[in-house]
Amino acid sequence: MTEMSERKTALAQRVLRETAKRLQRVLPDGDTILATFGPRPRLGQIFDRLQAEASRAGSAPAPVGPYQFDAAGLSLRDGERLLRLTEKERDILLALLGAPGRRIERRDMLEQVWGYASGVETHTLETHIYRLRQKMETDPAKPTIVLTDGDGYRLA
Repeated sequence: MTEMSERKTALAQRVLRETAKRLQRVLPDGDTILATFGPRPRLGQIFDRLQAEASRAGSAPAPVGPYQFDAAGLSLRDGERLLRLTEKERDILLALLGAPGRRIERRDMLEQVWGYASGVETHTLETHIYRLRQKMETDPAKPTIVLTDGDGYRLA
């Protein structure tokens, strides 16, 4: 193997390891999904499978407070009322739904939604939570759906 192909192989293996870690945090059957690819998966195979899983997971609305959350449609519906979401707001809700009844630490949310490394100082998450509460909550100053819990967030 040439030095260039060894570097490409090492890079691909690092990307696959990171993909596996993220899958295990986001999808309950992440290990099973990765196992279907065999010992030397191609990145294209993984991305195609992830896209299919995301479509499948987003196909059925999930309850979030009084709303039905449509991840694929980037929306929340409460009877006749339809609230449009940004992709990041959707990703925040998906992360919170992935941890039912549990708090997601701020640093974990930053990593899951934005891919930030730990130790990064930013108010991006707080700004997005604020905007999400403005849309969802009856009284955003006294949230009852997206709750602050210590140094993290959880769904009521």
